[in-house]
Amino acid sequence: MQKWEYLVIYIADSKVAPDSSDFDNALDADTYTDKLNVYGQAGWELVSFEWQIDGAKAALKRPVQS
Repeated sequence: MQKWEYLVIYIADSKVAPDSSDFDNALDADTYTDKLNVYGQAGWELVSFEWQIDGAKAALKRPVQS
């Protein structure tokens, strides 16, 4: 039977208000994408993603190496 290990991470956003002229949706999205890609390269698979007040919480899993 396949066994899994899990990891829950928090990814902070840019802390710039969306109505501010300094807010850039593309750069903020890149922060999340870049962070998740780092974990993906390490073998982690995203299983849930939840927006939080100042960022997002993500749960990841990968097979346990025997």
